[in-house]
This record gives sequence, C-alpha cells and structure tokens, in this order.
Amino acid sequence: MKNDGRILFFCLTLGWLTPGYAQPAEPVQADFGDAILREWVQPEYPAAARLAKLEGQVTVEFVVEPDGHVSRASVTRTTDERFNAAALAAVQRWVFAAALAEGKPVASGMRVPMVFKLAQMQQRETPLEPPQALLPVPLPVTPPKMTAAPDPDYPAELEERKLPAQVVLEFIVETDGTAHAPKVLWAPHAAFVSEALRALEKYRFEPAHQGPLPLKSGATQGQMDFEYKDVDRAGQLAANHISATDPDRYRDPPRLVVMPDPVYPRDRLLAAETGSASVEFTVTDQGATADVLLLEASQPEFGAALVAAVEAWRFDAALNGNQPVSAKLVVTQKFSPPAKGALNRLVLALQPGGSGVNGATGLDQRLRPVWRAKPVYPQSLLTEKPAGQTVIEFIIDRDGRARLPRVVSASRSEFGWAAATAVNQWVFARPLRGGQPTEVKVSIPFEFAPPKD
Repeated sequence: MKNDGRILFFCLTLGWLTPGYAQPAEPVQADFGDAILREWVQPEYPAAARLAKLEGQVTVEFVVEPDGHVSRASVTRTTDERFNAAALAAVQRWVFAAALAEGKPVASGMRVPMVFKLAQMQQRETPLEPPQALLPVPLPVTPPKMTAAPDPDYPAELEERKLPAQVVLEFIVETDGTAHAPKVLWAPHAAFVSEALRALEKYRFEPAHQGPLPLKSGATQGQMDFEYKDVDRAGQLAANHISATDPDRYRDPPRLVVMPDPVYPRDRLLAAETGSASVEFTVTDQGATADVLLLEASQPEFGAALVAAVEAWRFDAALNGNQPVSAKLVVTQKFSPPAKGALNRLVLALQPGGSGVNGATGLDQRLRPVWRAKPVYPQSLLTEKPAGQTVIEFIIDRDGRARLPRVVSASRSEFGWAAATAVNQWVFARPLRGGQPTEVKVSIPFEFAPPKD
C-alpha cells in the first residue's frame, strides 16, 4: 500500500499556461498530519481458532515511531485471546509514514481493529491493503492530570501587608510529569510570582498521553491562591498605612487586590536617604483609583513614586449593603533603606568600590520574561493625552526579580515613573552565567500612546 494524503501535487501541462500565470515547480508538503500506513501485512489466522471455527476481533494500540516502525503494541480489547498473538505479530511488521508536526516526523499513538473472518481461508490472493473500515486511526490525546500540588508559601515580604492574591500561570507539562517554561498571565505583586514559581517546581502531573505514548502538553493553565486569613477589610487597609476620610458612606471599606510597591528613587536609596510621602485618592465603585492627589513629600521623587504606584493599585470596591460605592482614602509611605535581602545586596554592589553589576553579555541564555506588568497611563496627563517615550534601566537579581528601576530619560517625567513602577513588578527566569545565578543590568525603552477612552 503506497499512499500519502498529506502531499498535494500540482500537475499542469505547459500548453495550458498563459503569460502571467506561474507554474509550481515543487510539490507542497504539509507541516502537520497523522501517520499513514505504507506497508501492510494481513494477520495469519491462528490454527487453534481455525480448527475451532472461531471468528473474532482484536483491538491493538501501538506507537508509530518517527522512522515509521511500530513499537509498544498491546491488545486493549479482544473477543478471544487466541487471536492476540497473530494480531500483534502482524501490526509489528507494518511500516508507516510517520506523523508530522511542524514539518518534522514525530511519534504518534494509533489504534486498529483486527478482524478475523473464516472467509479469509477462501482467499486466492492476499489483499494488498485492508478495507477502509479497518485502517489504523490516531488515538485521542488525553490532557495532563495533576497528581501533586503543594500549597505555595505566603511571601515573607508581604506578611505585614495581608494581601490576598490569585496567580494565574501557563506552563508546559513534560513527559516526565514536571512543569516547564512557566509564564504568568496575572499576578497582583511580584513577590507572589516568585512563590508561585517555587511551588510549581514541586507540582507533579500524569503527562498527556496518546494511548501508550506520553506527550509533552500544549499550553496548560493553572491558578494558585494566596489567602491571608483572619483579617477584615479595615484591618488590611490599616496594615498598609491607608486611612479612610469618609467612613460613614459605606459599611465595608475597599479591599486591596493589586498593590505594586512605589519605586524607591535609586539615587536616594544609594545615598541611604530616608523620606516619606502622602497621597489622597478615590477608589471608584469599579475598584479603580482616581483623583490621585499628592498631599506632601519630603522630596519630589518620593511623591512622584507614590503617585505612580497608587495609580496602578486596584481594589474590591467599598460596599454599602450589597451596593458598591466610591470611597476616599489617604496613604502614607515611608522610604527606608533595607538592612538585608536582595535590595541591600544590590545597593552594596552599586556603591563606590562595590562589585558592580554587569550587562547581559555572556549569559548562558537569553533573558526570558515570566511576568511583565503593563505601565498605567498617568492620570495627570489624561486631559492633554500626549504620546511619550521613556527609557528605564533596572537590575534583574539572581532570583529573576526586577529591582532598582531608574528613569534614564523621559519625554515627560510622569511616563518615567509609570514605566518604572511597572518594571518594578517584573519577574524573569533566573539569569545564569557559567551555570551560576547572577545579577544583570539592562535598559528597556517604552512608548506611551494616548488612551482611547
């Protein structure tokens, strides 16, 4: 049996062609396709079944390897075990054109019914191919199934802030049941991303299968929940230094859902300069922030950083009964240099005489983003709605967290702070140099377009 339905030949006679029409010179080969039977052998009728005048049917599942030969054949259903050996022996002699994925031969799982009829004994010649109803067909693919999912740890750096979170991830389940190439589709804070990735490393799955063949899955999604228990809405606001100016308007105050940190201005941080800022803002009945107003700041940069962060915050709206209502709040942020941790390590590296931080040259592989929050268009520019640009320099630490963003240039300072606030939430796959985790300094340009509404 010689056939390959994936190939389309264009057969044109030169006499048919007229000027302006091109003649295809090569056959067109598809990039995807199922395995196709090329050489078929009819199973021998078992002597014991023939003497007993038995007929039967055997279902065989098997794998067609990339070179077209059959492996891992097994009987999954039979009407009589006396037919099994003959069915398996025949299938193992078949030859296929392997399945294609992205133009390359790949292994695939197949199923075939093998029918034994006594009328076969009357055949004068062995058929060259099976009847259409008895051709092998691809097995359905079963998706991966989770077998172990340890709970993620709540980030230590957010313990005092009592934020709930949901992190939505996309990843590939490998044939060994582990998750690889994660990408975060949603997260309210970079610290949750880091803990979700650590937990995902411990997840285990029954991999996707096509019959006896384990497969690498396509994009698989999952969600991890971080819930801080035993804290009400008012307690959460207080933990984040937020107070209400109109508490009589509602029964339940807003609840923080997304709260990126204000950027600590790098020059102030390297100089170990402390500071503070206070901002008044409204949480709308949709949970967005509006009317963001700087009340005071010990340095202009501290105020600009806090305004940009508040504009990116999101809440569950305040409730008056079951009705969402707006609420006016005030937040006060203190800026103090960290005494330990990743930020402190980077500050020491960037000090005069420190080890410094190198660029991306010489990394083992290209930087791979896992989560990138988008900059929020500055509210103070919504009336004018200018387009703009900015360049942000930042450091990716050895755990993949983006740290210490700095505005290199900006057509408007508001664009610089909005972009820096977004970058401060980014997470990358751990950068490696010579197989060891390392810090990397990079710069990224941003373009801001006026919002349409």
